[in-house]
Amino acid sequence: MWWRFGETQIHVDPGPGALVRALSHVPPCEPARLDAIVLSHKHLDHSGDVNVMIEAMSQGGWRPRGMVLAPRDAFEGEPVIFPYLRRFVPRMEHLREHGGPYLVGEVEIRASVRHKHAVETYGLHVLHRHDEGEVRLSYVPCTRYFDGLIEDYAAARPDVLVVNVLRYRDTMDVDHLTFDQAKDVIAQVRPRVAVLTHFGTRMLEQDPRRLALALEDELGIRVHAARDGWTLDFATELA
Repeated sequence: MWWRFGETQIHVDPGPGALVRALSHVPPCEPARLDAIVLSHKHLDHSGDVNVMIEAMSQGGWRPRGMVLAPRDAFEGEPVIFPYLRRFVPRMEHLREHGGPYLVGEVEIRASVRHKHAVETYGLHVLHRHDEGEVRLSYVPCTRYFDGLIEDYAAARPDVLVVNVLRYRDTMDVDHLTFDQAKDVIAQVRPRVAVLTHFGTRMLEQDPRRLALALEDELGIRVHAARDGWTLDFATELA
């Protein structure tokens, strides 16, 4: 995800192909203009291009720039962020439970409760204050459903809630939300706009856009199913 809040640009979870996707977007998303790269966790589908994006953000280290924010285990043990790149970025910070605010340009980022996932994982609560008011966005990355998840996100009072929904309806014992669990999160957090993303095969077979429309009718909340190259315009959606 590539976020723009005013003049501040943040790349979240740059998985495999992130650089190519960014540059092929119309208009292009320009890595050299990034202010931060943020990882919710170090699994490769979220971090596969993080080193490439750090190189691109800093123009190969010739113009050190920006911030990298990620859980501690993304830097240590079996790191996904290469040590040599750390001198390319003025700020490297550890994302930690309820940590922050981490300040990135015009934006404040706070970490959620720690998620139930195979590696250290946190959601993001984002606040952007601007001349017309403020916008709050929360991102629910990969996690098993657990007590306290909804309370944490509800307390952030997001205008926009982005939820990773890998599974449709199954009994697999994995650390990812099902569609019905995601529905419960959205129904109780009550954002003004919800976005479903990170679909597994079964979700894709069910047509995420159809599911989003049905959820919108049921909950009375605007719901979108994300897709590659899609843009959500906050100003339009929240007007």
